[in-house]
Amino acid sequence: MEPPITDIAAVRRATRRVLQTVDDLTDEQAAAPSLLPGWSRAEVLAHLARNADGGRGIAEAAARGEIGLQYPGGAEQRAAGIAAGRGARASALVADLRRSCDDLLESWLELPDDAWDRIGKSTTARRTQVGWVWSRWREVEVHHVDLGLGYSPAEWPVAFVARGLDQALRELPDRATRRVPAGDGTYRLEASDHDRAWVVRVGAVTTVDSDDSAVAPVDGVVTGWGCDLLAWLYGRDPTAAGLTAGGDLSALRLPEWFPYL
Repeated sequence: MEPPITDIAAVRRATRRVLQTVDDLTDEQAAAPSLLPGWSRAEVLAHLARNADGGRGIAEAAARGEIGLQYPGGAEQRAAGIAAGRGARASALVADLRRSCDDLLESWLELPDDAWDRIGKSTTARRTQVGWVWSRWREVEVHHVDLGLGYSPAEWPVAFVARGLDQALRELPDRATRRVPAGDGTYRLEASDHDRAWVVRVGAVTTVDSDDSAVAPVDGVVTGWGCDLLAWLYGRDPTAAGLTAGGDLSALRLPEWFPYL
């Protein structure tokens, strides 16, 4: 399998953007709440750094022909890495993030071609090394928004939004919680600038189908730009402020019924 050159370049660009955002971060800004409920900006930055370290460990294990773990210590290690950011100086957080990102990218450059289809594991998922590159791209883009320092979903690259929508909707049925209503409902989600639509049928079994014709009868419709739709599905726009809805407005509770991140 060939290395995902395009995705690696996308991660590099996304990393550069987030590092530019925090280049002059003050200690006060670092300690302030982020847009991610319960997290300070320092904790978001610490998580991005530890996530990069985990990805590097997975890549290095793959190079040895082994199955690597993103967090060998499990959920406890992940939580401890986030907590370690509390109270840290901004300069230390930024230097740590820059170092961890550089090391991750270096590990990908050194990965043999025959290792890209090898599996690495997180606490909840198994992915090939190609899949981990996409996962890191998503991690950087979403948490850049979470920092609340001016970067918004409207600035997400079009390719990221298109791919994110496909993945978020493909995986939606597997994320059902006990909050999903007992009754049936059929909803259309429309990404107006991507000229794409999906039909989500919620019931005992939830299904998601592409609806390129956008003519299927539905109970409710949620429409918006792809970036706003993706931010909503990711739980980054809980009020759906960037979207319009019609018909059965319970459709707006989809991210609550099927939480993503």
